[in-house]
Amino acid sequence: MRRIKILKIFVIFLLFLVFLIYSNFSLISSFFMATLNFNIAILTVFLIGLLVVYQSAIRLTMLAGTFGILAYKKGKDLEFYLQGITELMPATIAHMFNRRAQKGVLYFTENEAKDVTVWLSDQFFNQKSYTSFFVGTSLMLGLFGTFTGLLVAIDEMGSIILSLGGDDIDIAEIMTGFSGPLGGMAIGFASSLFGVASAIILNVMQYILTRNQAAFLEDVEDWLKGKIIESQSSDVLEEIGTAFSKEGKVISQAPTQGAGGLPSGFIDIFIDTMGSFTEKLEKSNKSSQELYEIITSNLSENTKASEHESLILESVDNSLKELNVNQFSNAGMMEDSLQEISNVILAEHKTIKKSLALQEENNKLLVQLVESLNQKIETLEEKVK
Repeated sequence: MRRIKILKIFVIFLLFLVFLIYSNFSLISSFFMATLNFNIAILTVFLIGLLVVYQSAIRLTMLAGTFGILAYKKGKDLEFYLQGITELMPATIAHMFNRRAQKGVLYFTENEAKDVTVWLSDQFFNQKSYTSFFVGTSLMLGLFGTFTGLLVAIDEMGSIILSLGGDDIDIAEIMTGFSGPLGGMAIGFASSLFGVASAIILNVMQYILTRNQAAFLEDVEDWLKGKIIESQSSDVLEEIGTAFSKEGKVISQAPTQGAGGLPSGFIDIFIDTMGSFTEKLEKSNKSSQELYEIITSNLSENTKASEHESLILESVDNSLKELNVNQFSNAGMMEDSLQEISNVILAEHKTIKKSLALQEENNKLLVQLVESLNQKIETLEEKVK
């Protein structure tokens, strides 16, 4: 494929325009300030159109680089360069190129090649319509300014003609009055000048862009013609079949069109069907691997939990054994203590019993003492009487 040098051409062209503007800056600035309102609008439309054309040139350069990679790169290098292709192409076409690159088989059916060229043609046509819109808008603004200036000039000329009705004609006043029509004509022709200049610049850049787009589209069509599966030789078809047989795929035999030809649905059978089948197998393997890892992790966690529980049970068993031993020793000590307590209680009981007997004897003695005292008191009372 030919290299696209449109960005360099645009840079050179813009530098030439800058040189022209710089060399005639005073004249251009005076024309620009004559009709500031219209010229600002024209300049805004021109800058937007310039950005659109420059963006299209950058996109064309990226497309040329992408198809150059498709044409000359192979294997892992091709897959690496095609990682961001979805941002540049539609999802269907980008997916097709990525899938073929992964299989190492960059061959297409006629319909697929046609889809690529039709998409490129539509892209270029849409871009050209955008540029045509900005070119037409610049011209319309220039013409609008022209008609506005002519209306102002006609109005001023009418005022001058009406002022010539008397006998006294002042030439100086008439010449002064012509400044109005001349100002209106300046408005008209200055806006037309900038409108036409903007349209010419955008048209020139669009022409350069269109030529490069046509050359690029021609190169892509030539490359795709050499990659159409129906036009390949038997050696290439055998190479395509080998690319799939290396992956262990079992491919059913399809009816052929001739001794060395294959049907038009060959690429769908060998690439689309087997490619999708491979993707499904890979997804299934990934799912199985993830499930196996989850089960393994759960089993390891359960094993660790069981070991931890067994350690806890063992520690509980040891604690119970120690508790039984302690309880047995404590039972013996309690029995001895109870025996000692019972002996002490019996001894105290005997002591209390003896104390009660002594208390009873004391009570008897006190009763006798009280009786003897009472008798003595009675005796004394009788004597006193």
